[in-house]
Amino acid sequence: MDHIRVSKVEQMRLVRSGNNTEYMGTLHLTTHHMIFSAGDLELWIPYPMIHSAVLVRPPRRDSDDNIQAVYTEEQALEGSIRIRCHHFLFVTLRCTDIRRLYDVFATVKHLACVVSLEQLYAFDYRPDTADDAKAVEYDAHAEFRRMGVGVAGSVGQHWRVSEINREFQLCATYPPVVAAPARISDTTLTYAARYRSKARLPVLSYLHPNGVSMTRSSQPMVGLKQARSVQDEKLVEAIVATSEPTGMVPRFRNERNNIIIDARPTTNAVVNRAIGAGSENMDHYRQCRKVYLGIDNIHVMRDALNRLADAA
Repeated sequence: MDHIRVSKVEQMRLVRSGNNTEYMGTLHLTTHHMIFSAGDLELWIPYPMIHSAVLVRPPRRDSDDNIQAVYTEEQALEGSIRIRCHHFLFVTLRCTDIRRLYDVFATVKHLACVVSLEQLYAFDYRPDTADDAKAVEYDAHAEFRRMGVGVAGSVGQHWRVSEINREFQLCATYPPVVAAPARISDTTLTYAARYRSKARLPVLSYLHPNGVSMTRSSQPMVGLKQARSVQDEKLVEAIVATSEPTGMVPRFRNERNNIIIDARPTTNAVVNRAIGAGSENMDHYRQCRKVYLGIDNIHVMRDALNRLADAA
């Protein structure tokens, strides 16, 4: 609360990028959110979602100090705060009281700079009642049951829930509860994880009502010597088999409707072999074909995103 110079500003003007409509309403600045309301419009912006905020000062008038300068309402509207969010929301704020505009900018500048996780809203939120606490509770087992995982007679009957990652001992970036093919043991999962970068083995992300699944994993540790893992191959084969009524891949079938998607460009996947990683050798993965999406690394994508935002 120490950084909130102003908590409420009336007659604030807001324009969203892509929409030339100017809204006049009330701006509220709380500890964790910036809230703008005007009629039916209510816009909530969490401070951590703000990528940048730029203060555009109006031209100097009667004083060398912009803060002390005296502006008419028309002159004050030449100043603005341009806010760019990580989720492609761009807004411009204007106010007839230039001092109020400066106070809003100073508040946003301080509250958007999070220096510790404890400052985030999730650590500050306290439910009002026990019912509210229950409503926001996430139950991984219930979510998997909702998709039919482990339910006899359903499309997910060939899947099971595993707590192999309890206490995050297997993979630091996976949840404690994961879904794997029912015929694959936890021992096999452990060995398969050793073959994947950062132990991110193939696990279920989504199960469609028609039985087709979407799984995710990191790149395999192939390397220059073309290393392979029988456990990883068996795991992928079992994943493919879960969409079959019998839970087994037909022995004789030439169709390759199961796709391994590598988001990287082909060149990146090949180069990564030099550091012990790489991409799947399709000679060892039955009934599958591989597709490269050609998406560059995070640094190239970030630069592209910044250029796109600058052009908006």
